[in-house]
Amino acid sequence: MTSPPQSGWTRLITPTGRYEYQFQGRTPAVRAGAYLDAHDYQFLVLDEEGWLYRIPVRMDADAEIVLKENLDPLRAAETQLRAGLETYRPKKDAPYSELDSCFALDAARARALLTRLPS
Repeated sequence: MTSPPQSGWTRLITPTGRYEYQFQGRTPAVRAGAYLDAHDYQFLVLDEEGWLYRIPVRMDADAEIVLKENLDPLRAAETQLRAGLETYRPKKDAPYSELDSCFALDAARARALLTRLPS
């Protein structure tokens, strides 16, 4: 029996530190025990001290509609993760509200993301 292929780790250097990250999957977004009209793109992030964090990039349905024809949602989530790590240093037990303020993609952020990416 063979195991499914594992994604490699991607290195990233930002003003907040050096990281390696890996995509783990797309799941329904749940906050405060309620399902949202959104999905979490889950990433594992390893910092230079060896701490491992799970960071969700919440993408709401409106953002997926904005991105649908121009950019793969996974690529958008990865780009948003990288942008968030430019200003946010992960910490243990960070609340979803804190993570969402840095990493979530709504329609407005999705439009802004599309204008920043090369064609």
